[in-house]
Amino acid sequence: MKKLLQYIFKSPLVWLANKFSAAPKKDKVFDSLSNLFLSAPIESDRRVKLIDTNLKDARFIVFSDQHKGDKSAADDFANNEENYVAALNYYNKEKFTFINLGDSEELWKFNPLKILSLNEKSFAVEAKFQPNRFYKTFGNHDLVWKNKADVFLFLRKYFKMPLIINEGIVIKVKTEKTSLNIFLTHGHQGDAMSDNNWFSTWLVAHIWMPVQRFLEVNVNTPSKDFSLRNKHNIMMSDWSALQEKLILITGHTHSPVFASGRYLDHPSNNIYGEQVKNIKPSYFNTGCCCFDDGDITGIEIDNGFIRLIKWHKENAISKKMILEEIEINTLINDL
Repeated sequence: MKKLLQYIFKSPLVWLANKFSAAPKKDKVFDSLSNLFLSAPIESDRRVKLIDTNLKDARFIVFSDQHKGDKSAADDFANNEENYVAALNYYNKEKFTFINLGDSEELWKFNPLKILSLNEKSFAVEAKFQPNRFYKTFGNHDLVWKNKADVFLFLRKYFKMPLIINEGIVIKVKTEKTSLNIFLTHGHQGDAMSDNNWFSTWLVAHIWMPVQRFLEVNVNTPSKDFSLRNKHNIMMSDWSALQEKLILITGHTHSPVFASGRYLDHPSNNIYGEQVKNIKPSYFNTGCCCFDDGDITGIEIDNGFIRLIKWHKENAISKKMILEEIEINTLINDL
């Protein structure tokens, strides 16, 4: 029966996904990012968490796109768990604040209860940052966490409640001469299926996701399609370039980006090609915590610097590598 249903519904499901979410539209991405960012100062709008700090005290580590699964061959995170746990233990010991930027749990493919019970080690190390050094946003693959009732129902065993899971975070960093807004969100903004009103969100989280899980239908996403991934990164970078004294940090595409590719010439970072020298260095992407080789990447803010970092194995020991970095005061001069 399952194979028959897969045969009947696979094509329509893929068509729906492609029509409504696979290809980002620039105007929708821009409008969604602008509306989210502008909602930050509104006290009644709890979608965005505001954090005030100064450059000297700012210590943040940002990871996204773990896609925790069921430890099967279809689990993209299982091979990365050791590096992830080692990294978070290090950052907790060093008193960093941890921002988990969405798609932490892979709820398109797996049942939440199964994921939670099989990933208690990583949840335990995440929870060590509570109550004052842990922030979590939702992405399109863990959109369920947009619903407070689901957060309480599924996550109360692992985290202290209430656990507020936001759509975005704004870190207002004061420097000696000026201030900088660091705007963080998962990066699925503009996705018509996942970036919508409460009823559409409920349908995706509680109808669409379970149907896809049951039928084992994998729809196309930016993390699987290079041209789409790059297109989405460019849109995010273009939006951030229009803002004043702001940098945008997202995940979603699984492709690390540092300062819109302006300073160093990593092939995967060069999203604009030959135009890169004229680009405003305002966009950063964490990459992901589910690379095939077990490595994880993230964005680190510490000691007045912003860095793209990687955790990988050397002689069976997890170690940090700085891939790119720049002093934030230098960065501000180019924004």
